Amino acid sequence: MAASPSEQTILIVEDQEGPRQALLMILSPFYRIYTAETACAALEMIVEQPLDLVIMDVGLPDYSGIELLRRVRASGRDIKVIVMSGGGSIESADDVLSLGAVAYLLKPFNFQEVLTLVENTLKGKGAESSS
Repeated sequence: MAASPSEQTILIVEDQEGPRQALLMILSPFYRIYTAETACAALEMIVEQPLDLVIMDVGLPDYSGIELLRRVRASGRDIKVIVMSGGGSIESADDVLSLGAVAYLLKPFNFQEVLTLVENTLKGKGAESSS
């Protein structure tokens, strides 16, 4: 039996308060949410918490979201990942998707688009890069 949305857990990794609070506002009515402002803090949570999804920014203060994605994959945990960026390119989108991210989300994001993307990702439906 699949977990109900309120039992599913999401980690938001974003160093900027505005986007982090926006994602928290969009997703917290439906999911259990953790937040981290750095890749190191995120890795600690990834090891310690059962997570269904990580939504991470590419530009983090300690190291890039791409490196964080590599480390999530290396951890062996089966966690879905959505990568977001404020200044994305086709190459960086291809990079994160080839590393196993389910989607590449450009900021600023549309609230409904984020909610739909998260719902589809957690239901196991295929996601594609969004703009």
